[in-house]
Amino acid sequence: MNKPFSQPERQSLVGIVLIFLSALYKSLKGLWAIAIYVFLGKTSSFNYTYISLGLIAFAILILIFSILSYRKFLFHINYEADEFVLNKGVFSSENIAISFGKIQQVYFKRSIIQRIIGVYSVVIQSAGSSEKEIEIKALSEEKAMLLQQKLNSFIEEESKAEENELSTESLPEEKKKTTYWEHRLTFTDLLKLGVTSNYFRGFGLILIFFSSLYNQFADLFTENEYADEAANYLNTFQSVGEILMVLTFMFIAVFLVGIVVSIIETFLKYFELKLTQSKDSLELEMGLKTNTKVSLHPNRVQILRLITNPIQRKLNMYQLQLSLTSSTETHKKNRINIPGLSWDKATKATRFFLHHHEREEGEVYKPHKLWFYRRLFWGIVPVLTAALGLNYIFETLPNPVVLSLGLVYAICIFLYQRKVYQKINLEISEEFLVKSTGLWSKMQVIIETFKLQSISVSQPIWLRRRKLVNITFHTASGDVRFPLVNEAFVTQVNYLLYKIETSTKAWM
Repeated sequence: MNKPFSQPERQSLVGIVLIFLSALYKSLKGLWAIAIYVFLGKTSSFNYTYISLGLIAFAILILIFSILSYRKFLFHINYEADEFVLNKGVFSSENIAISFGKIQQVYFKRSIIQRIIGVYSVVIQSAGSSEKEIEIKALSEEKAMLLQQKLNSFIEEESKAEENELSTESLPEEKKKTTYWEHRLTFTDLLKLGVTSNYFRGFGLILIFFSSLYNQFADLFTENEYADEAANYLNTFQSVGEILMVLTFMFIAVFLVGIVVSIIETFLKYFELKLTQSKDSLELEMGLKTNTKVSLHPNRVQILRLITNPIQRKLNMYQLQLSLTSSTETHKKNRINIPGLSWDKATKATRFFLHHHEREEGEVYKPHKLWFYRRLFWGIVPVLTAALGLNYIFETLPNPVVLSLGLVYAICIFLYQRKVYQKINLEISEEFLVKSTGLWSKMQVIIETFKLQSISVSQPIWLRRRKLVNITFHTASGDVRFPLVNEAFVTQVNYLLYKIETSTKAWM
């Protein structure tokens, strides 16, 4: 009897539809500006029959490409060589072979279209590869589950072999599936998250969208009578107060729309979020637009961030951000956010990822006050210089008013930066490195010392006289920096390097 996936296999036949729609979307998404331009009547000289025929011919070519791509996409498990093998490519063939020892994660993704046609994406992530991941986009549920089970069993066997422990296959099935605790996000939780987080992200997305829209249709706007009328309307204001009032109203309106955008984004990313702890992993499933199901193991989590803000803390909501082992090119994309955790569950999850170690108190370090003075300088001087220059050129406000506003601004920046400086610190203990930052959005960055790969010490020429250095802690999922500490800190660096070299724990 053949072992599962021992022979090259293709994706489900319905995968042709998925490949076609994906290729069609990627090909057409850059043409939306042209479509709007046509819709607005700027193509009166064009023959719409030819445009339609061209689009049909284009779709037929994409369909042919999709069929060829489907037939060329073959995968199998090479049991003799202990590796997963993938062959793909239409115009140029590509062969990818990943040994079982380098496979780090196997998880599922499902877009809305995949859920409609009833297929799963199986994503395979590996260590030491420039590839972000391998994705098999169209497998039936049965095949997807079987492939994940087989590959995960190989990962577990490799891990247990290194630790000289029994394979998980010898454990009772009931023990492997025991659930210790569970976390779910309700509709109300998602609404709270959307309202209390990412205030300026939604605002920024709106600005980026309208900026992009304006750039696409800059020529159209210059000829638009409505744009001229809007400019004339702004010219009717006689005082700075009226202009400030209108700008304030516009800011508030856009800010409220930004919150709505943030709520929508939260629902799309974290819809039906479910977190379940078993004996060896945390199972995470979430997402409306793209549903992701992933198994999280402590050894893969290199950096753990605990994030909250005053409003969320009042609501007993905390967020864990996990930085997973990845190649250099994918550090930012290989982060997983788990929002809406109560303090109790955030503590349980943190303890799980930190191998159930208690966080003992360590030695605390702060940046030199030069860090505070620099931030104060760049927060006050450029802004006040620009404001005074514009006021001198346009003479819009009397000097006493300008000086009063400048003084109030300087005091606010001073108080803000002083609070920021008070909140930043680095704590180093026997087992952990913890960096704390943030005034409104507070963050604790936690790294187990044995997971550090290296430490860099830099000292620009302008810091030598003050005997200050910048420290960078390197891990397999990114770097953590701490600025302007005294040269004496290098002694602590030597100790950490000793811990890295002498540790026998598996860091991934």
